[in-house]
Amino acid sequence: MVSKRLSLKEKAYEFIKNKIITCELMPGSDIEEDELALELGISRTPVREAILRLEQEKLVNIYPRKGSFVAPITLNDIQEIFQIREIVEVQVAKIVCKSISKEKLLYFKEQFDKMDEEGNLISYRDFFELDLKFHKFIVTSNDNQYLIEFINKIYDKDYRIRVLTTSMFEEERKRNKKEHLDIINAFLEKNEEKVEKYLREHIKNSKKGALKIL
Repeated sequence: MVSKRLSLKEKAYEFIKNKIITCELMPGSDIEEDELALELGISRTPVREAILRLEQEKLVNIYPRKGSFVAPITLNDIQEIFQIREIVEVQVAKIVCKSISKEKLLYFKEQFDKMDEEGNLISYRDFFELDLKFHKFIVTSNDNQYLIEFINKIYDKDYRIRVLTTSMFEEERKRNKKEHLDIINAFLEKNEEKVEKYLREHIKNSKKGALKIL
């Protein structure tokens, strides 16, 4: 009985979190527990428990007698998210520079290289997924589970920002493609200085793009 309740809570958590980070539930919008429970085919209890967990992760705001709302994205959120990314990703990239998988680097190079070829124009969702997978690949190459768990929460918040910048998709895609290829080539050269330079520049440029939405 306990395991079933936990699984329902986890199911509700993943379902609601996905709606939030993909902006199906927009920042500031009301969270209707009854509707979510109906969609999931479960009672309100695991939905409520999931919402409490998402509040702890700062993706939801709960106000007594008013209800639950998707947390807004503020200027401070963007500043802090990209500050953390710059500190963590750059440091990890330097640590794994000599040992990171060449095979996976070549895979990502191929994916970024061909994404604008005729007949292979990538959608903004596929683009975000590829971008996210690459950055997670860098961090997980260090195999520090505490760090991975922490940075994944940051990537969830970053993904919401990305979805809200879809109006800038074409501009970002062209810039982003070159920046990723520069980072990958620096890794392939095992050049720590270049890796740090290109990755730091990429994160700063991504931050500038995110700030435009505010």
